[in-house]
Amino acid sequence: MRLTPLSSRRAVAAGTPGVDWRILAENIPVWQADPPMPVAGWDDHAQYAPSQGVEALLDVLCERERRRDVTITTECLLVTNGAFDGLGLIARHLAARGVRRAVCGGPVLLNVFDLFNAVGLRTVIEDFPVAAGGKSLFSLELGPSDLLYINTPHNPTGACLDERTVRAIFEAQLEFGFTLVVDLVYDSFVHDPAAAVSPIASVPDWRNVYAVNSFSKNYGAPGLRVGWLMAAPEEIEALTARIEWERIAVSSSAQHQAASLCSLGNAPLVERVRAGRELVSCWAEEVGAVVAPPQGGTHLWTDLLVGDAEVLADELMTDHGLIISTGANFYPALDNHVRIPYGVETALLQESLETIADVLRRRRG
Repeated sequence: MRLTPLSSRRAVAAGTPGVDWRILAENIPVWQADPPMPVAGWDDHAQYAPSQGVEALLDVLCERERRRDVTITTECLLVTNGAFDGLGLIARHLAARGVRRAVCGGPVLLNVFDLFNAVGLRTVIEDFPVAAGGKSLFSLELGPSDLLYINTPHNPTGACLDERTVRAIFEAQLEFGFTLVVDLVYDSFVHDPAAAVSPIASVPDWRNVYAVNSFSKNYGAPGLRVGWLMAAPEEIEALTARIEWERIAVSSSAQHQAASLCSLGNAPLVERVRAGRELVSCWAEEVGAVVAPPQGGTHLWTDLLVGDAEVLADELMTDHGLIISTGANFYPALDNHVRIPYGVETALLQESLETIADVLRRRRG
């Protein structure tokens, strides 16, 4: 196990607090004004929450998904310590049931690749269009001992599933019996009208289908450490038992704050990401970056045509106090790519883009 290059840079920054670091790396949208949040009472700290989740949060999550045409009840929901925690629960659960291979639409975060390997799965990465693309699923020879992991909108490329591909995936899943895990942590940020807003709205049968989501990206609240997963009721029952013996429950106060945030909605974040996307897209065109317009997500994935992006990242950090995320944080690594977030504070985004543009101009002579 190892820290990602981004985590290593952030550790260096944390160890040198006297430097005015600028962080243009986290693809978490930032609220322009703090949303109103309830103050936790002592009762929230004086007792364990139910292992499945507090009723108030389960109810608002169920309503959220229903507004997105997802047919579920609270029996299909489990509150987790974020989406990554939910993904780990599912991976350990499936490995114990005999799943042996994880096929992922890639590139994927190094953390995802490491997680699947750590639970004993043989992890195979296919390009996102191949792993998610209709009849191409036949070439993957997926079966009952396989897990297909799809992140849509995709991190880092921003690619999304369309309705036709979603139907093809579910048809293949029913025919071949593999397990499908859908990662929806950016599902509030779908920019392309042709993309499926909520792929799980088309689930014909929840058997062997799981979905994970989180308040970190969709609601700009990574510090809450609250997410949720969706599955068939009998799978939620088994995973709730695993939550109970692995960590008992998620914090009651965090769950009540998440429920309030979910009820409030995230329209200001969606607007900030939209505006940031326009700004970053114009900048990328001006600096001559190689860009495939992302269909969704909170970031731009681009080749700045400077060779090894890690060298660029080191220069930006050492000479300008600016930390960026590169393709080295993914598997397989794309050495010449960087990931630029849309949803950070506007002033930080503008200043950081100007710094990067100045470095690019100097490098190109």
